[in-house]
Amino acid sequence: MKRIMLFVAVVAASVWSAKLFGQNSDYIQAMKETLALVDSAKTDDEVKDCIARFERIGVSESDRWEPQYYQAFLWIHLAYRSKDGDQIDNLLDKAQICIDKAKELNPDKSELYALQGWLYQARITVNPMRGMTYSGKAAEVLQKSLELNPSNPRAHFLMGMNFYYTPKMFGGGTKKALPYFERADKLFKAAATEDLKPKWGMATNSRMIKVCKKSS
Repeated sequence: MKRIMLFVAVVAASVWSAKLFGQNSDYIQAMKETLALVDSAKTDDEVKDCIARFERIGVSESDRWEPQYYQAFLWIHLAYRSKDGDQIDNLLDKAQICIDKAKELNPDKSELYALQGWLYQARITVNPMRGMTYSGKAAEVLQKSLELNPSNPRAHFLMGMNFYYTPKMFGGGTKKALPYFERADKLFKAAATEDLKPKWGMATNSRMIKVCKKSS
């Protein structure tokens, strides 16, 4: 009887493992396919279609943080494209909801703090008078991102952006920004290319290095 029970337990564990592996494989495949669409998305409608795809994945895989992360990333991306202040804030509000959901799912918090910093920086585009408030908030969360993972290239890149757009009289400027961009460049080039790990920021960071060197 003990042997039979042991056999049943082993079979049950094997079936459960196979099912879990299959679900994980399907999830990764769905995410990779959608990320490929993100890379080719040109119009706002195409970006929104990618957001909808991530949302559907997030509904079926409610314990995963990545679908929420990429929804937030794309809402912020759309906000930077917009010229309408009310629309920008509305898009960023949607991004914030996704970030907050992702924070509850034991995520890569360094990446989420970096994304939160990018969102705060986007708030400034609505009204430059917001700069003092939101650049400070951005610096705070980006510092948290770096404390959790000093090798996060996006945190260095966005910290560089914070200094670049802060006037010299308030401690900013190209000389303060450049070391962050240069550090980010090295980290971008050394970063592991895991399937679902965030990879954005390298191209803009490279451009900012050229801008800083040209103006110095």
